[in-house]
Amino acid sequence: MKNFYFQKNIILPIENIFFSIVYLDELVLIKISGKDKKKYLQNQITSDIKFFPNNKYFFCGNCNYQGKIFSTILLFKRKNSYFYILRKSVYKKQIQEMKKYSIFFDVKITLDKKFTLLGILGKESRFYLNKIIKVLPNKKNSILHKKNITMLWFKKKIERFLFLYPRKKVFNFLKKNKKNAIFNYSDQWSSVDIEEKIPIIEKNTSVTFFPQNIHLHKFPNGISFTKGCYIGQEQISKIKYKKLNNKCICVLYSLYINERFTPGDFVYIKNNNSWIRKGVLLSSVKVSKKFIYAQVVLNKFFKNNFIYKINNSYFYNY
Repeated sequence: MKNFYFQKNIILPIENIFFSIVYLDELVLIKISGKDKKKYLQNQITSDIKFFPNNKYFFCGNCNYQGKIFSTILLFKRKNSYFYILRKSVYKKQIQEMKKYSIFFDVKITLDKKFTLLGILGKESRFYLNKIIKVLPNKKNSILHKKNITMLWFKKKIERFLFLYPRKKVFNFLKKNKKNAIFNYSDQWSSVDIEEKIPIIEKNTSVTFFPQNIHLHKFPNGISFTKGCYIGQEQISKIKYKKLNNKCICVLYSLYINERFTPGDFVYIKNNNSWIRKGVLLSSVKVSKKFIYAQVVLNKFFKNNFIYKINNSYFYNY
């Protein structure tokens, strides 16, 4: 399926993206079921799911006891179970941590392979989707379930949809859009995450930052400071009330140089004649064959620095 339909097309900046269907090959879907699923999940994640609505999703995280974040997760309900989406590179470690105390609860945490994850984005996306699906999610109902399809809606700088499509039926959906859509891989989705400062936590940067370092508190219900205890809560609350967060997410760019970058690479700033380490790379994408977009966590004091360096390449504020 993916070899036939999806090609590694040029990754475009937000303003130039036309109706595109993206195979989200770097994301996976996790299912949490069982009688104690809600109670167990509530003790594990930064979000408060006590009054979890059926028509909303939450972007939150789960941490270790020191308050360092294992991964960010996109959490929602579907039928009688909870589901969340996260990066493929970190899911094995994340599930291992989530399962640590599950032996004492009636809960089951599994990798769900029944669905293909598709991202739909770009100009005229809603127009073309409406030809096939009459009712789509929106601001009021950011998640909808139609038969066996689950659709999530996002809008910051651009409108996006994330579809959970049954594997057995996804082929027909792609065929119906073949004439109008550009097909691409997940870098196009990641490039928008970078531009919109939606934190991307990979294996190399797992358990590196506190949730506030990656702006998780700026997402609705991303961090709860009022619910009961959960793993990492003490340190997370301390950072909030004592105002200890000295880091922030920033977007940098560089004229494209044929150099590879890896999550966890250090970001340097120039001080007199020396380069000083003041940040960490979360993710990077080559855009329009001209630029590298980089999502980084920086020391706040240096977020407006004129020039940065990652490996041997120079970067600038986006």
